[in-house]
Amino acid sequence: MAKEQILILEDDLTAMNLVSKQLTAAGYQVIPVVEGWQAVQTCLTKQPALVVCDIKMPGMDGIEFIRKLREVGFNVPIVVISAAGPAQGEKALAAGANAYLPKPVDRKLLISTVRKEIIEPSTPPLRTRKHVLAVEDEPMDQRFLRATLEPAGYLVISVESSTAALDIVEKDPPDMVVCDIVVPGMDGVQLVTTLRRACRYRRPILVVSGHAEEKYRQAMLDAGADAFAAKPVAPSELLARVEGLLSGNTRGY
Repeated sequence: MAKEQILILEDDLTAMNLVSKQLTAAGYQVIPVVEGWQAVQTCLTKQPALVVCDIKMPGMDGIEFIRKLREVGFNVPIVVISAAGPAQGEKALAAGANAYLPKPVDRKLLISTVRKEIIEPSTPPLRTRKHVLAVEDEPMDQRFLRATLEPAGYLVISVESSTAALDIVEKDPPDMVVCDIVVPGMDGVQLVTTLRRACRYRRPILVVSGHAEEKYRQAMLDAGADAFAAKPVAPSELLARVEGLLSGNTRGY
C-alpha cells in the first residue's frame, strides 16, 4: 500500500473531497490546501511526493503556482486536474506540470497517472533544463519570452531590473541571460559590462531590443554581449539564437 504524501491545491471543496477520497483509498496521504501561496510554502516544508492542482483559482492561479514551484527548484511531479480546457492544459504543461487531466477526472485514470508520475516522472528534473534569466520590465515581452522558450524545455526566470538580475547571477548563475537595452536600475550596456567584469559571468548573453540602430548593437557587443536581436523578434528566430548560443555555434548579429 502506498504511503507517499500528495498535496492537493483546490479551492472547490467538493472537488477537493472527491480527489482526496480517491487518493486516500489508493493508500496515499493527502495534504489539502486551498490557497496558492500557502501551497508553495507547504510544498517546500512538507516535500510531498506529488502535487495535484487546479488551474482556475482566486489569487494565484494554477499556472502561476506551478511556475513559482519550478522557479524555486521544486522538482517533484505536478498533475493538473482542471475544467479549463486543453489550451490551458498546454499552458500548465509549458509552465512545468507533468500531466493534465480534464475534470471530472476518472478515478482509474487519476490513480494510474499518479502512480506513473511518482515512479517515473514524464518531465525531466529542472536541474537538467537550461536556465534562462530574462531581464525585461515589459510584461508583454516577459510573456513572449516565456511562451516561446518554456515549451522548448527551458526554465525562464524573469526579473524587471538590473539589480535583481545581478543578485540572481551572484547566487545561482543561469545558463544564459537575455536582456533589453532599457531596463530599470542601469542600462543594458552597464548591465552587460558589470556581468562580464564584476561578476565574471562567462555564459551567453543575448540582447533583444527595439533600439536596433547600429550604434546600440555595437555598444552591446563591445560591452560583452554575444548576440543582438531586434524587436519584434519572431519566435523561431529567438529559439534559434538561444539554441545556437547555448551550443556555442553563433555570435554577433
